[in-house]
Amino acid sequence: MSKVTIEKLAETKEIEGAKRWTEEKGEFVQISYMQEIWHLACFELNEGFTRGSHVHHMKDEFFYVVKGRLRAVFLDMDTSLREEHVLERGDKLRVEPRCAHIFYGLEDSLVVEYSPQKYDKADGYPVEFTD
Repeated sequence: MSKVTIEKLAETKEIEGAKRWTEEKGEFVQISYMQEIWHLACFELNEGFTRGSHVHHMKDEFFYVVKGRLRAVFLDMDTSLREEHVLERGDKLRVEPRCAHIFYGLEDSLVVEYSPQKYDKADGYPVEFTD
């Protein structure tokens, strides 16, 4: 699906750009590199619960999974293509406008969300997902 991009951040200190590495004192993650950010949030998603179930017409969203595992379901509102992925620690994804999304907590999870656009409550439209 062209409206969803998923990448595993490189585990190294040696490159420029988004990356992560673990050392004795813990993990360090550079989630974003040279991106303008107007909206930044962090959310928990506990096992058995969902978040999302909506679409934005204007907003690009980026997500980084800090810990846990989630099942992500995407629906392209222009083509009706549906895609599903299991996301885990170290995964970063971009969801472009007009791509509905819902996250299911497979484990207790922690996720960072950000966007180059400001948050606009009027740009969130509910979408009913069926399994």
